[in-house]
Amino acid sequence: MREYGAGVRGGRPRRPWSRWSAAAVVLAMPGAALVFLRMVPWDVGTPWVQLLAIFPAGLITTTAALAAAVVPLFRNTGPRRAVAAALVAALLAVQLGWVLDRLVPPGTLATPPSGNVQPANVKFPAPPTDLAPGPVLTVMAVNVGYTGVDPGALLAEVRNRNVDVLALPELAPAGLKALDKAGLGTLLPSRATDVDWDKVGSALFSRFPLEQVERVPGSAFHQSRAVAGIPTASGPVHLTAVHVDSPRRGHITSWREELRQLGELWQALPDSRLAILLGDFNASADHGEFRDLLATGLSDAAQVTGKGLAPTWPVNSPAPAFVAIDHVLVSPGIEVVDFDVVTLPGTDHAAVVARLVLP
Repeated sequence: MREYGAGVRGGRPRRPWSRWSAAAVVLAMPGAALVFLRMVPWDVGTPWVQLLAIFPAGLITTTAALAAAVVPLFRNTGPRRAVAAALVAALLAVQLGWVLDRLVPPGTLATPPSGNVQPANVKFPAPPTDLAPGPVLTVMAVNVGYTGVDPGALLAEVRNRNVDVLALPELAPAGLKALDKAGLGTLLPSRATDVDWDKVGSALFSRFPLEQVERVPGSAFHQSRAVAGIPTASGPVHLTAVHVDSPRRGHITSWREELRQLGELWQALPDSRLAILLGDFNASADHGEFRDLLATGLSDAAQVTGKGLAPTWPVNSPAPAFVAIDHVLVSPGIEVVDFDVVTLPGTDHAAVVARLVLP
């Protein structure tokens, strides 16, 4: 009988809100898969390592899934729907918990200490004379890419930001020649270079004297190293222009080994060590290997300033930047004042800039 059949199909009530439940399941799947990848106890290879880099993007789909799971509750608060919404909410809570330290500077949520003392490795922007007795150092790194960064744009940023130390992974001979022609040597007269063919070379440039030391041994790319003598600093500063092998097929083992090696090299420095590692790590904080590197005692300038989700790759491309794989890492005793990401023409990596205070 038609008059009683509205909303009924085959004698069973229709569930007009079931489409929301289906949408919640579909939208929750990417976030759940990424959480699973982060939790698995065994090593994962390509493409799973690469997928972990987009972990923060899963927050968007899981938030949408939670909205889709909650909507049916306004119509029918059945137990199954409530449980589904609770599960999606728990998934979102796990994801947020794993990125919160990249959004909230250390000590922000805690009760502020008495006086003007800040947590270790944290300083918020202020005039340099108010920061600390040590010298202020501005460092910058950018993977110049196979096409080569625009020399004029790069040097303009160096001038405007008063950059003291510049690291350039993937620097080829032609790129170095173009930068010298544009006046890099005048701005940053000291250098330590391991320049070779495209995608392999790198270099460090500085306002202060540099003593070049052996580059990172055995890595796929030339990762230049040098010791900077900075007036009034408590000791020499050990610099590394980082360019870790990418976690593509057949390179996962070397990628892991190079990240591990960076931690070992800085820990092998003398007890009074001051170290700054800056450049293209080909890893984000969602990779356990990068978190292991930080666990050696290094601090990520982006995370310290609450900008740990600022993406650095790919830029100048049809796709928006979605992953933070370029970093400035500092050893204990070096305070982070500020951090910024800058897009420059001619490369698919954004530049990372950090203002530091040395002890």
